[in-house]
Amino acid sequence: MKSEREKLYVVYDGTCNLCIGTVTKLKELSSNAELIFVPIQSLRNAGNAVPGIEQAAETELYEKMHVTDEKGRLYAGADGVVRILRTIAGFRLLAALYRLPGMSKLGDFLYRYIAKRRYDWFGQTEQSCSVNGCKLPQDERGKGNHS
Repeated sequence: MKSEREKLYVVYDGTCNLCIGTVTKLKELSSNAELIFVPIQSLRNAGNAVPGIEQAAETELYEKMHVTDEKGRLYAGADGVVRILRTIAGFRLLAALYRLPGMSKLGDFLYRYIAKRRYDWFGQTEQSCSVNGCKLPQDERGKGNHS
């Protein structure tokens, strides 16, 4: 009898270039969980498809990535990253290091530090893009408009 993989819902900022890039990389890695990526901007359309996400206020969702499991348990920020890493071969040891004394606080500090600066450092899309990429607006590129 084949057991079903657990489902983890990853709620991320779909206008954040760092977040979009991270989701793209995570999709390339082999996880023993089914990772379901949901941009914050599409949550209203998703209805109650993300169990437990109603525990987080919308402002909190923009401050940190949130991961929920099928039972509605919520993991935010560095805790969410570690929850995902625990499902990916090659990263489980890194996730285990998070349990060492002081590592949780350090991880949370680093996560918050980067998250607050993500738009300045990595930029932001004009609109929410899918993890398959963004469509660039059609313009006059390539028509002799070189600087």
